[in-house]
Amino acid sequence: MTGRRALLAALTCAAIVITAFGALADGSTGATSPEEIGRQLKSRGLPFGALPMGTASPQPSSGVSPDAQAVPLIPGAPKSRGVPSTAEPPQPTPASRPSLTLNAITFEIGSATLTPESLDQLRNLGIALNQIVKDGAKFVIEGHTDKKGTAAYNLELSKRRAEAVKDYLVNEMGVQADRLETVGRGFSKPANPGNPNAPENRRVVVVNLGAS
Repeated sequence: MTGRRALLAALTCAAIVITAFGALADGSTGATSPEEIGRQLKSRGLPFGALPMGTASPQPSSGVSPDAQAVPLIPGAPKSRGVPSTAEPPQPTPASRPSLTLNAITFEIGSATLTPESLDQLRNLGIALNQIVKDGAKFVIEGHTDKKGTAAYNLELSKRRAEAVKDYLVNEMGVQADRLETVGRGFSKPANPGNPNAPENRRVVVVNLGAS
Protein backbone atom coordinates (compact mmCIF):
# COMPACT_ATOMS: atom_id res chain seq x y z
CA MET A 1 0.00 0.00 0.00
CA THR A 2 2.85 2.34 0.91
CA GLY A 3 4.53 1.62 -2.40
CA ARG A 4 1.35 2.47 -4.32
CA ARG A 5 1.01 5.81 -2.51
CA ALA A 6 4.63 6.64 -3.24
CA LEU A 7 4.07 5.84 -6.91
CA LEU A 8 0.95 8.04 -7.05
CA ALA A 9 2.83 10.90 -5.38
CA ALA A 10 5.68 10.58 -7.87
CA LEU A 11 3.27 10.61 -10.81
CA THR A 12 1.49 13.67 -9.41
CA CYS A 13 4.77 15.55 -9.08
CA ALA A 14 5.73 14.60 -12.62
CA ALA A 15 2.40 15.85 -13.93
CA ILE A 16 2.89 19.20 -12.19
CA VAL A 17 6.36 19.60 -13.68
CA ILE A 18 5.15 18.72 -17.18
CA THR A 19 2.23 21.15 -16.90
CA ALA A 20 4.51 23.97 -15.76
CA PHE A 21 6.99 23.27 -18.57
CA GLY A 22 4.17 23.23 -21.10
CA ALA A 23 2.90 26.58 -19.89
CA LEU A 24 6.35 28.11 -20.37
CA ALA A 25 6.70 26.55 -23.81
CA ASP A 26 3.34 27.96 -24.86
CA GLY A 27 4.44 31.45 -23.90
CA SER A 28 2.04 31.76 -20.97
CA THR A 29 4.37 34.39 -19.49
CA GLY A 30 2.85 36.83 -21.99
CA ALA A 31 5.99 37.11 -24.11
CA THR A 32 5.77 36.51 -27.85
CA SER A 33 8.03 33.64 -28.91
CA PRO A 34 11.12 34.21 -31.10
CA GLU A 35 9.51 32.14 -33.85
CA GLU A 36 6.36 34.26 -33.89
CA ILE A 37 8.38 37.48 -33.80
CA GLY A 38 10.43 36.27 -36.75
CA ARG A 39 7.34 35.22 -38.68
CA GLN A 40 5.71 38.62 -38.28
CA LEU A 41 8.85 40.63 -38.97
CA LYS A 42 9.95 38.78 -42.07
CA SER A 43 9.31 40.69 -45.28
CA ARG A 44 6.08 39.37 -46.69
CA GLY A 45 5.00 39.53 -50.31
CA LEU A 46 7.15 41.34 -52.85
CA PRO A 47 10.40 43.18 -52.16
CA PHE A 48 9.91 46.83 -51.36
CA GLY A 49 9.36 48.84 -54.54
CA ALA A 50 8.64 45.76 -56.66
CA LEU A 51 5.65 45.46 -58.95
CA PRO A 52 3.30 42.46 -58.92
CA MET A 53 4.23 39.82 -61.49
CA GLY A 54 2.68 40.53 -64.84
CA THR A 55 2.23 44.25 -64.17
CA ALA A 56 3.90 46.70 -66.49
CA SER A 57 5.74 49.71 -65.16
CA PRO A 58 3.63 52.89 -65.26
CA GLN A 59 4.21 54.89 -68.44
CA PRO A 60 3.97 58.60 -69.00
CA SER A 61 1.24 59.80 -71.30
CA SER A 62 3.17 60.71 -74.46
CA GLY A 63 0.78 60.02 -77.31
CA VAL A 64 2.71 56.88 -78.28
CA SER A 65 0.55 53.85 -78.94
CA PRO A 66 0.14 51.34 -76.08
CA ASP A 67 1.92 48.68 -78.16
CA ALA A 68 4.95 50.90 -78.52
CA GLN A 69 5.06 51.51 -74.76
CA ALA A 70 4.50 47.91 -73.68
CA VAL A 71 7.05 46.42 -71.32
CA PRO A 72 7.98 42.73 -71.81
CA LEU A 73 6.65 40.62 -68.98
CA ILE A 74 8.46 37.36 -69.81
CA PRO A 75 12.16 37.01 -68.89
CA GLY A 76 14.32 36.90 -72.02
CA ALA A 77 11.68 38.47 -74.26
CA PRO A 78 12.97 41.06 -76.79
CA LYS A 79 12.87 44.64 -75.64
CA SER A 80 10.24 46.98 -76.97
CA ARG A 81 11.28 49.37 -79.70
CA GLY A 82 9.05 52.04 -78.24
CA VAL A 83 9.94 54.91 -75.97
CA PRO A 84 11.74 53.69 -72.83
CA SER A 85 10.00 54.34 -69.55
CA THR A 86 11.32 57.12 -67.37
CA ALA A 87 8.84 56.55 -64.57
CA GLU A 88 10.27 55.86 -61.11
CA PRO A 89 9.33 52.52 -59.53
CA PRO A 90 6.78 52.82 -56.73
CA GLN A 91 8.37 53.47 -53.35
CA PRO A 92 7.55 51.40 -50.27
CA THR A 93 5.16 52.93 -47.79
CA PRO A 94 5.39 52.43 -44.01
CA ALA A 95 2.15 50.47 -44.12
CA SER A 96 3.78 47.90 -46.43
CA ARG A 97 6.55 47.14 -43.97
CA PRO A 98 6.20 44.20 -41.60
CA SER A 99 5.85 45.37 -38.01
CA LEU A 100 5.08 43.94 -34.60
CA THR A 101 3.67 45.52 -31.45
CA LEU A 102 5.20 44.16 -28.25
CA ASN A 103 2.97 45.09 -25.33
CA ALA A 104 4.95 42.78 -23.05
CA ILE A 105 7.82 45.30 -23.07
CA THR A 106 6.87 47.64 -20.24
CA PHE A 107 8.48 50.46 -18.27
CA GLU A 108 8.32 51.99 -14.85
CA ILE A 109 5.63 54.70 -14.67
CA GLY A 110 6.89 57.94 -16.21
CA SER A 111 10.30 56.35 -16.78
CA ALA A 112 12.43 54.72 -19.45
CA THR A 113 13.52 52.01 -17.01
CA LEU A 114 12.53 48.56 -18.26
CA THR A 115 10.54 46.42 -15.84
CA PRO A 116 11.80 42.93 -14.93
CA GLU A 117 8.67 41.52 -16.61
CA SER A 118 10.00 42.83 -19.94
CA LEU A 119 13.16 40.76 -19.96
CA ASP A 120 11.67 37.55 -21.39
CA GLN A 121 10.17 39.51 -24.28
CA LEU A 122 13.42 41.38 -24.92
CA ARG A 123 15.39 38.12 -24.96
CA ASN A 124 12.95 36.60 -27.44
CA LEU A 125 13.20 39.70 -29.61
CA GLY A 126 17.00 39.50 -29.54
CA ILE A 127 16.93 35.81 -30.48
CA ALA A 128 14.60 36.53 -33.39
CA LEU A 129 16.76 39.38 -34.71
CA ASN A 130 19.97 37.33 -34.41
CA GLN A 131 18.73 33.97 -35.66
CA ILE A 132 15.49 34.31 -37.64
CA VAL A 133 15.56 37.71 -39.37
CA LYS A 134 19.32 38.01 -39.66
CA ASP A 135 19.57 38.54 -43.44
CA GLY A 136 20.83 42.11 -43.29
CA ALA A 137 17.46 43.61 -42.45
CA LYS A 138 17.36 46.84 -40.48
CA PHE A 139 14.67 47.76 -37.98
CA VAL A 140 13.14 50.80 -36.37
CA ILE A 141 12.21 50.58 -32.70
CA GLU A 142 9.29 52.93 -32.05
CA GLY A 143 8.43 54.15 -28.56
CA HIS A 144 4.80 55.11 -27.85
CA THR A 145 3.13 56.64 -24.80
CA ASP A 146 -0.34 57.40 -23.50
CA LYS A 147 -1.61 60.98 -23.36
CA LYS A 148 -0.75 61.76 -19.73
CA GLY A 149 1.51 64.81 -19.60
CA THR A 150 2.45 67.31 -22.28
CA ALA A 151 3.18 66.44 -25.90
CA ALA A 152 6.83 67.46 -25.48
CA TYR A 153 7.21 65.31 -22.35
CA ASN A 154 5.69 62.24 -24.00
CA LEU A 155 7.79 62.67 -27.14
CA GLU A 156 11.01 62.76 -25.13
CA LEU A 157 9.89 59.86 -22.93
CA SER A 158 9.02 57.72 -25.95
CA LYS A 159 12.46 58.40 -27.46
CA ARG A 160 14.22 57.32 -24.27
CA ARG A 161 12.11 54.16 -24.06
CA ALA A 162 13.00 53.20 -27.62
CA GLU A 163 16.67 53.80 -26.81
CA ALA A 164 16.39 51.63 -23.69
CA VAL A 165 15.13 48.73 -25.81
CA LYS A 166 17.94 49.20 -28.33
CA ASP A 167 20.55 49.36 -25.55
CA TYR A 168 19.34 46.05 -24.10
CA LEU A 169 19.30 44.34 -27.49
CA VAL A 170 22.82 45.55 -28.31
CA ASN A 171 24.47 45.16 -24.90
CA GLU A 172 22.72 42.05 -23.59
CA MET A 173 21.71 40.15 -26.74
CA GLY A 174 24.55 41.08 -29.11
CA VAL A 175 22.36 42.56 -31.86
CA GLN A 176 24.44 44.74 -34.18
CA ALA A 177 23.82 48.39 -33.32
CA ASP A 178 23.83 49.51 -36.95
CA ARG A 179 20.78 47.31 -37.64
CA LEU A 180 18.65 49.26 -35.19
CA GLU A 181 17.23 52.76 -35.39
CA THR A 182 15.05 54.39 -32.76
CA VAL A 183 12.27 56.93 -32.90
CA GLY A 184 9.84 58.39 -30.38
CA ARG A 185 6.20 58.78 -31.43
CA GLY A 186 4.84 60.16 -28.19
CA PHE A 187 1.04 60.00 -28.38
CA SER A 188 0.89 60.68 -32.12
CA LYS A 189 -0.19 57.11 -33.04
CA PRO A 190 -2.30 55.68 -30.20
CA ALA A 191 -3.30 52.04 -30.36
CA ASN A 192 -6.58 52.97 -28.66
CA PRO A 193 -7.60 56.50 -29.71
CA GLY A 194 -10.90 56.17 -27.86
CA ASN A 195 -9.10 55.84 -24.52
CA PRO A 196 -6.02 58.11 -24.54
CA ASN A 197 -4.67 56.77 -21.23
CA ALA A 198 -5.24 53.08 -21.99
CA PRO A 199 -2.23 50.85 -21.20
CA GLU A 200 -2.12 49.50 -24.77
CA ASN A 201 -1.05 52.98 -25.91
CA ARG A 202 2.18 52.56 -23.90
CA ARG A 203 3.99 50.17 -26.18
CA VAL A 204 7.00 49.36 -28.32
CA VAL A 205 6.63 48.69 -32.05
CA VAL A 206 9.35 47.08 -34.19
CA VAL A 207 9.27 47.83 -37.93
CA ASN A 208 11.27 45.93 -40.57
CA LEU A 209 12.91 48.41 -42.97
CA GLY A 210 14.27 45.68 -45.21
CA ALA A 211 17.86 45.08 -46.26
CA SER A 212 20.14 48.05 -46.71
